[in-house]
Amino acid sequence: MKKINKMKAATVTLALVLSSTTLLAACGTDKDKTDSATTTPSAASTAAATAKPAGPKPKITVSIYDRNNVPEGEGTITNNRWTKWINENAPVQVEFIPVPRTNSSEKWNVLFASGQAPDLIMEFSNPYMKDLASKGQIIPLDDAISKYSTTYKKMIAGNESLQKLTRFNGKTYFFGRTLPFAANHYVMIRQDWLDKLKLPMPKTTEEYLQVAKAFTEQDPDGNGKKDTLGSTFWDVDYMYQLGQASDETLPMITSYHLINDQYVRTWDRPKADLAFKKSLYDAGAIDKDTFTDKNGAKAQQDWVNGKLGIYGSDVLEGAKGYEVYNTLIKNNPDAKVAILPLPKSEIGQFSPAGAVPMQFTSAINATAKNVEAVVQYVDWLMKPEVQQTLMYGFEGVNYKMVDGCPKPIDAEKNKKELNWNGDFQMMSQTGEMGKCVDYTNTLDPSKPVDKAYTDLIKQGRAAYITPDRPTTSEIVLPVTLTDDLTVIKNTLKNTLTNIYTKAVVGGSGYTVEQAMKDAQDAWEKGGGKKVDDFYTKAYTDNKKDVIYTKDYYKLLTK
Repeated sequence: MKKINKMKAATVTLALVLSSTTLLAACGTDKDKTDSATTTPSAASTAAATAKPAGPKPKITVSIYDRNNVPEGEGTITNNRWTKWINENAPVQVEFIPVPRTNSSEKWNVLFASGQAPDLIMEFSNPYMKDLASKGQIIPLDDAISKYSTTYKKMIAGNESLQKLTRFNGKTYFFGRTLPFAANHYVMIRQDWLDKLKLPMPKTTEEYLQVAKAFTEQDPDGNGKKDTLGSTFWDVDYMYQLGQASDETLPMITSYHLINDQYVRTWDRPKADLAFKKSLYDAGAIDKDTFTDKNGAKAQQDWVNGKLGIYGSDVLEGAKGYEVYNTLIKNNPDAKVAILPLPKSEIGQFSPAGAVPMQFTSAINATAKNVEAVVQYVDWLMKPEVQQTLMYGFEGVNYKMVDGCPKPIDAEKNKKELNWNGDFQMMSQTGEMGKCVDYTNTLDPSKPVDKAYTDLIKQGRAAYITPDRPTTSEIVLPVTLTDDLTVIKNTLKNTLTNIYTKAVVGGSGYTVEQAMKDAQDAWEKGGGKKVDDFYTKAYTDNKKDVIYTKDYYKLLTK
């Protein structure tokens, strides 16, 4: 999902996430599913994971996200304890190619243009991966999976939805994985500020605006200064059924929705979204420099320093979200925080990115010389003992077994040695790994901060993982725009972004109504109708392979 795709993932966990940030039964009998879901690391499994394959190993190249988060003394993202462990135990010899997480598509473009793109492409951006498929830069995988795979082939055989997700233009181009339902994006609110100002938890966008204004104007931290802010624009798009992370990166620009079983361009949602953002900005409840805070670092600083009343980010169920909360409490010991369900707007009530039980994360470069070796590596990454070792580390070193689940022995030790290695787990089938993969199992309920954060995760799941407030990407299309339409769309994105930004910051001199008129005129004149027509026809022509995100929620009862 966006901001995520985000993942829609446990890492994206979903991540998508969605850190963030994240159930389908893969195949086999009920007993097979139960055994798979309850397996935990053991001395035997660790030994199996570390058993060295016989004979010379073929060499492949594999991408790895570089988040600049490898602790001092642990090496680099391409040369560390985990790359060494992988190369000691995998059936192949891997050279890791770093790709910056913050601007991965730019790096990918350079790698492909220079002929240096790795054999195995590991990337969370579904639109970018589909673009690679459309350009022939990655290969169809049906034959490779049939000939060379065992583990992955068995897993996907019983998973029709994942089969659909990993297809593009009628062929399988991507390796996918199952994820647990998990909350990724989240919005937190200072409950103690609400209590002090005698305000209820906001349930509508109008109430949200009033609370944000009060947090800005009524000195909720009690220091006698007007130095607090109400909120940010994080996840405002989702309040208006925008945020289509799996297909779009700028949902206000290209807003498509199912109306009477037609996938059509809508303007009412962007208009309502824009009007709300403008109201927040005009009220002074948003940082005036919000558009320069590209990665949310300033908002995070305001939050942990106790100067922001409503804060959103990703990876609720993971170390990233926990560390932000922990820093807030260290700086503000009396702070009380609650999860805020997204308020109801005139469009409806929804949830932010997350709660997607599957995603695709990887593909094979069309220039790969040894496709069999790449598939063998993917299969190896999916072995239960490998997945568990990468996730939990080693028994007696990083964890001990408590009530059937691994529990960290030393959280600080794991922070240095283990917690940063999540991108090596992009093929881990965490949806099949049972309750032990829940982030709450890494927390210590005897510690007040850990106990409070566990409660926040529970609140997040109750608020965001429900069909009553669905995540806003209604469908995932199995096709992507043609090159000429992509050029039109990207050009118009820049134009509409400038129009919408001007409307937010322009005060009374540039109204929402005028901005929407200008946006629609620019869209029509720039050829946007061709894009609209493509998406409408793509839905009609590919219904058998369309994934409806509403169906994900049926898995909650299974």
